[in-house]
Amino acid sequence: MDASPESIDEKVMYKVLDEILVARTRIHGQVGDLSEVFTNLKTITGEFATGSPLVIHHWGVSDENGHDMDVCLPIKKEVKGVGIITTILPAEEAMTIFHRGPYSEIGPTYTKVSKYTYERGHPIAESTREVFHQLDPNNPENTIVEIQAILHDWTHRFSTKLETVLGLEAKDEILASMSSLDIDSPAEARQKALCKSLEILESKTNDEQQLDILSHCAHVFPVELIPPMRDLFRTTGSIDAVIDAMKSKGGYYPKLQRREGSIIYSEKGPANPAAYNEAKTRAEKRRAFCFCPLIRDCLDETPKLFCNCSAGWPKQLWEGVLEKPLKVDIVKSLTNGDDTCEFAIHIPVEISLPNGSLSN
Repeated sequence: MDASPESIDEKVMYKVLDEILVARTRIHGQVGDLSEVFTNLKTITGEFATGSPLVIHHWGVSDENGHDMDVCLPIKKEVKGVGIITTILPAEEAMTIFHRGPYSEIGPTYTKVSKYTYERGHPIAESTREVFHQLDPNNPENTIVEIQAILHDWTHRFSTKLETVLGLEAKDEILASMSSLDIDSPAEARQKALCKSLEILESKTNDEQQLDILSHCAHVFPVELIPPMRDLFRTTGSIDAVIDAMKSKGGYYPKLQRREGSIIYSEKGPANPAAYNEAKTRAEKRRAFCFCPLIRDCLDETPKLFCNCSAGWPKQLWEGVLEKPLKVDIVKSLTNGDDTCEFAIHIPVEISLPNGSLSN
């Protein structure tokens, strides 16, 4: 065990997680299944194991039986075994916190780390890591789990794409207002700096460049969810069949989708449904609807081009399904004063030709 009960500080901390060599296996299930998997991994890795097991939760691949999890054990040397691979987990930035006690009571600890992170305007990536320093099914009060909320690398993605599209000089000018920010800068300061950057970006770019740059900053759509829909389209040649299949699935597939001719319209639902339903004012509803901690507290002040970032989410999905680059337009957005966000995904002409692949 890496952390003794006496050494645990139950407050949120920022950490840079080093890359790490692990033995990894993927399961679909629940946390109650982990103890046996940990035991199997430790048996296979033997003397090469170097730390506590960790789990990467893929929340988007979920159903009534649980969700996908990469169960990993740090090792000092490559190992071989049935059902496991040796791989390197990349370095990441994370907000971390320890949870002590039954895993069934971990919810408030997640709320604490999420609140701390969002108060600083940081988006959280789709997959969360948990390090199980101690998992005791017989005495759950002894369980110790370190939540590692991986930060979505928005600023790095923005910076990299700016330089690619506009060059180094323009990138530096656009990012100047954000240069004084640090990891603990409050969300309000981060939002004001971002708005200044977006105003300069808008003055230097056309619509196509804005989509190219900002859609690159979007959260990464879970790659595991794309092949099943891609294969369905390859088999049926039917976009309508894919839309229906997405609606029937759980997890992160968009539910509010429809096709009108050669355009797929994809609409978001509220990020926080409970807060959305309880909201008393339009402003409260719009805030609860927004997924992005970078702008949700300053929707009316944020340049409307920002929501090209959100357009990157359905763009990733449908480009993966149709296996072609796609044009995406913003139909409605919170930054444009609307109450929802909706995107138009244009189906390439070679797919939408008469007798083509739009529908059965």
